[in-house]
Amino acid sequence: MQTKIIERIRKVITVEDLMTNAKLLKRADNILDAKSLFNEYDVIPYPQKGKIKGFFHRDCESIKPIEIKNLVSNGTDIFELLKLLDKYQFCFVLSANEIIGYVHYSDLNKHSTKIPLFVLFENTERILWQQFEHRIKEKDLFRIFKEKQVKKFLKEREKNISKNVDIGWAGIFTFPSILRLAGLYGVVNFDDKKIRILKETRNKVAHSDRNLVNSYGEVKHLLIAINTCSQIINIEKDIKR
Repeated sequence: MQTKIIERIRKVITVEDLMTNAKLLKRADNILDAKSLFNEYDVIPYPQKGKIKGFFHRDCESIKPIEIKNLVSNGTDIFELLKLLDKYQFCFVLSANEIIGYVHYSDLNKHSTKIPLFVLFENTERILWQQFEHRIKEKDLFRIFKEKQVKKFLKEREKNISKNVDIGWAGIFTFPSILRLAGLYGVVNFDDKKIRILKETRNKVAHSDRNLVNSYGEVKHLLIAINTCSQIINIEKDIKR
């Protein structure tokens, strides 16, 4: 059920929600005019008026034709868009055989992108937790956490017990801690680098004042995080079969 919800939410936010409408794009008829805009934009559509037929790129002195790899359908969900942006940095948006907009990897920082990602991470954490929460023992914590961390966990649980709000270990562990516990109990096996990427991406999703990507290289990290979450959610699908 939860995975079906995620699939529906993926389709709610599409490329069209993130793109810049073609009518609002800065355009140029020649390389000289385009160069005056390269301090703000990587790509300048050509020509200045009428249908977009090509583009100028800051790394090239001539007009580039629009190829299939430069195009994306307006109905594409952002998870699929991310795969394209990881390869090509930008795409022109196509609807009914006409270019209606443009999307750049920096558009991933628009707030709409975070809506499906928030649901994705929330379900990822829930599914992981359900696989091992009943197996947690205090002695196991010392196998993967420092003594200081374990004492903090135990103190938090004791506080819950004293306030009569104890529901086992729920609410005690951070997301990175849950990832490490999942590894301990054989649910998943992530190295420190992947745990760091998941942690950082989740924090960016959870805070409205943080960008998802601050450079093109971070698009790859975002893609790794989304693919990893999707693999975790498939754990639930496999168990139900």
